[in-house]
Amino acid sequence: GCMEMLMADAIDKQIPQTAGKAALAMEAFARALRQLPTIIADNAGLDSSELVTQMRAAHASGDHTAGLDVVSGEMGNMQALGIREAYKS
Repeated sequence: GCMEMLMADAIDKQIPQTAGKAALAMEAFARALRQLPTIIADNAGLDSSELVTQMRAAHASGDHTAGLDVVSGEMGNMQALGIREAYKS
């Protein structure tokens, strides 16, 4: 969930400089990325609405390593847990 939030935030920053239908597509893609942490939490049997709103608030305040620790059922520091986005690891 952490990487999806970071990617969605990066897309959101580019939308104001993008004109036309591409901006609408970017908004939809960012929204879809933000749904992934909810799906992960739901599939783990966790309170997705609570955890995802905590994660959004953490990212908004600058904690860009905040993510879902599905083992403990709480927010966690993905860097400390050694969890990384698979493509760039």
